[in-house]
Amino acid sequence: MSTSLPSVSPLLLTEFLSDAGLPQLPFIIACIIAAIALGSFLTPFKRSQYPLANPPRRWKPHVFARLDFLKHGAEILSQASKKFAGQPFRLITELGETIVLPPSYAHEIRNEEGLSFGMAASKDFHGNLPGFEPFGMLAHDAQIMQAVARKQLTKFLNTVTEPLSNEATFACDLIFGQSPEWKEVLIKDSILDLISRLSSRVFLGDELCRNPSWLLITKTYTVHAFKAATEMTILPSWTKHLLPYFSSDIATVRAEMRQAIAIINPVIARRREVKAKALAEGKPTPRFNDAIEWAEIESRGHAYDPAVFQLLLSFAAIHTTSDLIFHTLVLLASDPDLITPLREEMASVLRAEGWRKSALYNMKLLDSAIKETQRFRTSGILEMRRIATQDVTLPDGIFIPKGSRVEVDASESQNPAIYTDPEKFDIYRFKRMRDDPDFANKAQLVATSPEHLAFGHGKHACPGRFFAANEMKTALCHLMLKYDWKLAEGTTLEPINVGHFMFLNPEIRVVFRRREEEIDLEGLEFV
Repeated sequence: MSTSLPSVSPLLLTEFLSDAGLPQLPFIIACIIAAIALGSFLTPFKRSQYPLANPPRRWKPHVFARLDFLKHGAEILSQASKKFAGQPFRLITELGETIVLPPSYAHEIRNEEGLSFGMAASKDFHGNLPGFEPFGMLAHDAQIMQAVARKQLTKFLNTVTEPLSNEATFACDLIFGQSPEWKEVLIKDSILDLISRLSSRVFLGDELCRNPSWLLITKTYTVHAFKAATEMTILPSWTKHLLPYFSSDIATVRAEMRQAIAIINPVIARRREVKAKALAEGKPTPRFNDAIEWAEIESRGHAYDPAVFQLLLSFAAIHTTSDLIFHTLVLLASDPDLITPLREEMASVLRAEGWRKSALYNMKLLDSAIKETQRFRTSGILEMRRIATQDVTLPDGIFIPKGSRVEVDASESQNPAIYTDPEKFDIYRFKRMRDDPDFANKAQLVATSPEHLAFGHGKHACPGRFFAANEMKTALCHLMLKYDWKLAEGTTLEPINVGHFMFLNPEIRVVFRRREEEIDLEGLEFV
């Protein structure tokens, strides 16, 4: 679960750049032509104390600079960071203009009250428009999402391992099967299916976790919403309210929102009725240990839509977690010898401790491998996206005007002065750091720092990362102990850059087969 933008977004941006992903291409071309004619009037020049690294060419509107960043973002950022070394600068990204702060400023802004993540996410993904309400909920006054993740979900960590493992048993058998013969699969889709099932088991309990309509929405809503939001963001702002009349993606998003309401709201109504009846009869009010109940508690009387909240969970948790497992499993499958020591650790720890919370904590090599995946294949070249809700002056005098977008250069993860041989995928890297008392806490998967911004940093760091870590480790135990993995022939692992994001090809295929696991995962005790 993350309060940074889900790394599924690059996959949707690649669709956006292809004709296949643009059924409304004539309309979009017309918008761009109109933007060329009117751009000088519609994109007013804003003076700033910081230099603009990639100004649009003369007589061309910002939309062309945005498209250029969409295609060459990593190169543009790298050149700008070298040119303005250690200093803030402005950059036109696919989302618009932003102030880029050097990596060292991650610590400076980590708890700054005047810089809002929720407002940035809501604005970038049009949370004020019908169908996109989950993104707007990130800026909700009650901060329901953040409170549920930080307080309720973390409080119940000791109780979620059993349902996660039980659901993983069911889901792995359903998705990957029991055949000892090698099979080839598009692994990204399979992992997304697995994590949507595991997350829904915890978030919605037995009542809805295997509802096929709900599982489909948790996977497709975010995909369609990101694609539609990208259309509205790349195009000139004055087209935003016109596009819904032409975009099938926006129509799909709104239809899925209606479906979610039809599934979730009757459950809420029944629960409220049961509670009201118990209260009227003087009986104890029943409690439900899932995210529907947690949202009711954390709303603290504020009005909110439960279906919107559940879709926000799928946006924040399911896609980010499945993306990280996808990258981890693919990188391990590229060198199957790396899987052997991980299996040995899993079996050793589980034999000694069963499925205790401490068991997952003590899988230190697995923890290191996942964190190394985040570092090696960082999902974002810019992190800690914020919007200034007021004028902000940092301690060293850096001024951020109200309304400005601000982000932090995330390149420290590839800095050889911090990480030896940063171009090498080394699953032991953070385990070695963890063995050093001076770095023991910083090296853990759930730890954040300016050198490792995958979960953000400071008060807006991903509040659900503790649950996500447990979920990923549980899933990977089932995947690696029960199956052999290797890449399909001809697979390459060259990273792809689209705008803000770096990622592996989502079309990667792997081959797998059922194996005899070293330990019976279903026979372990839960304490």
